Amino acid sequence: MLIKTDAVVLKQSKFGEGDRIITLFTKKLGKVQAVSKASGRHKGKYAVGTQLFSYGEFVLFKGRDLFQITQVDLRHSFYSIREDVTKLAYGAYLLELTLAAIGEGQTNNRLFELLINSLQIFSKSKKNMETIIKAYEMKLLYYSGYKPELECCVHCGTSEIGNPRFSSAEGGILCRNCFQQDLYAMKISPVTIRVMQYLITQELEQIAKLMIRTEVMEELNKITRHYIGTHLEKNAFKSLEFLNHIK
Repeated sequence: MLIKTDAVVLKQSKFGEGDRIITLFTKKLGKVQAVSKASGRHKGKYAVGTQLFSYGEFVLFKGRDLFQITQVDLRHSFYSIREDVTKLAYGAYLLELTLAAIGEGQTNNRLFELLINSLQIFSKSKKNMETIIKAYEMKLLYYSGYKPELECCVHCGTSEIGNPRFSSAEGGILCRNCFQQDLYAMKISPVTIRVMQYLITQELEQIAKLMIRTEVMEELNKITRHYIGTHLEKNAFKSLEFLNHIK
């Protein structure tokens, strides 16, 4: 059975004698693994279309265990991301985070379009990449069903939150009266809460113009890393380690 679908390449790994396993985020099938043949008439045929970040229309043949890539109509290689080490690190994090967020065969069209849009912004500019990353994290959590409660206390529901704390375990902010629900809840400023709400609701092109103060970004990084680790069950990202190394 042949299936034609738009897809983004999330990961490559070696498979057998020169073949590769390509992990695709597809629009119709969600996350799938497909073999890209590298022998005979297939040698190099799909090399460009199966590079990391590549976006295009893929024709897949469903085998007994894995899909096989039979055709690629490349729409965008996002080559400029691979030419800049900082862009590469940020872009790799988008792919790594997406891999962690979606299961095999799980479709998520809003996240699919968000990924393409984010890669397009990265390919054109180096400005505010960290802000785009924070927006991607927040929107990914929302589209994956893990949106944190930021409007009222996640435990009692009151909107009179005063000086709240943020609980990854409980899934949002806690008012003073509910701090005991999570003794490890983190301090969070009203400004950071408003920034998180903005990142969830606004378009990426508008967010790219936002300048986030250093202290707010630091608090945001601490909270989102812990929240992602709690709900996506992934704490270590090689791309982030590399990014921290080159900064």
